[in-house]
Amino acid sequence: MDVILWDGENTFPVKIENFKQFLKKYLTSLNYVDLLSDTPFHYDPENDEFLNPDIQAYYYLWSIS
Repeated sequence: MDVILWDGENTFPVKIENFKQFLKKYLTSLNYVDLLSDTPFHYDPENDEFLNPDIQAYYYLWSIS
């Protein structure tokens, strides 16, 4: 069974909450906070990936560091 967690509707795992905080701080430090201001975080925990390719790219880099 596939489960997708939608921002604001479900509690994300701690790892994903940490990533969201990191990404928001990182984008704020670069003055790019509006880059994701209207972008929802849709996460698929079974595949450990975000459905939005921009967020997934940041997540991939964050997860391997």
